[in-house]
Amino acid sequence: MPTATVNGIDLFYLSVGKGLPCLVMHGGLGLDHTYLYPWLNPLSDILQLIYYDHRGNGRSGHPPLETMTLEQFAADADALRSFLGFEKVAVLGHSFGGFIALTFALHYAERISHLILMDTAPAFNYTKDIMANAQRKGATKEMIAALEAPNPTDDVEFRRMFQVIMPLYFHKFDAVLAERLLANTIFSAFAGASNEVSIPTYNVIPQLGQIQTPTLILAGRDDFICPLSQAEIMHQGIPHSEIVIFEHSGHLPHVEESETFVSTVRSWFTRIAR
Repeated sequence: MPTATVNGIDLFYLSVGKGLPCLVMHGGLGLDHTYLYPWLNPLSDILQLIYYDHRGNGRSGHPPLETMTLEQFAADADALRSFLGFEKVAVLGHSFGGFIALTFALHYAERISHLILMDTAPAFNYTKDIMANAQRKGATKEMIAALEAPNPTDDVEFRRMFQVIMPLYFHKFDAVLAERLLANTIFSAFAGASNEVSIPTYNVIPQLGQIQTPTLILAGRDDFICPLSQAEIMHQGIPHSEIVIFEHSGHLPHVEESETFVSTVRSWFTRIAR
């Protein structure tokens, strides 16, 4: 199992493909890279995809909870970049991984070549909108209770919580696809609890104008947890960014509209290269 020992922690990583190196930052927290792998692999002919698990998540080491901050996650990503011998990397961040990607872009601007923000947000100050979106999508009482409850402290219960709310993440729920998506996921209640460390202070909206990196913003029209309004804030704030909306996706366009997703990212990289 390939690991990089950086900043006092072992980070699991998996490199696929050749081309421009790209750090793939998963969401959660409490999940791992496997809901993105191998779904992004069709891009491996133009990108060297470096999937990895953030500290405290998946197959990576478990540090003290107080180190699970966005600044530390970004520092780990830069240390992984250095460990792998890359001067610059592209970054693709999904959901919470987008929080880390934005933090990375702001703190390590000289180390990032391209930025892809997929179904993420520049702040987490809209919880009322999340609940309203869940209700609009027909959330059951069990789903609402799961969203309102504190994060479970047990890994098995944490997995069950995700299974309960999983239909909300889709535009059109496919139980078989959802099972495939999470089949190899290592759930971590410890990492899920770290959201309480990092999320309350997260807000990069005032700094978005500082990002000069070529940026592609991807958003599912029916995303309940990182709604289109958040993608639009990023698009308005980041100079020269592009935004693409997936009309038949929720939070997971890389699986709900996989062919369109891959072709969109591929064509963007091709245009940027020119």
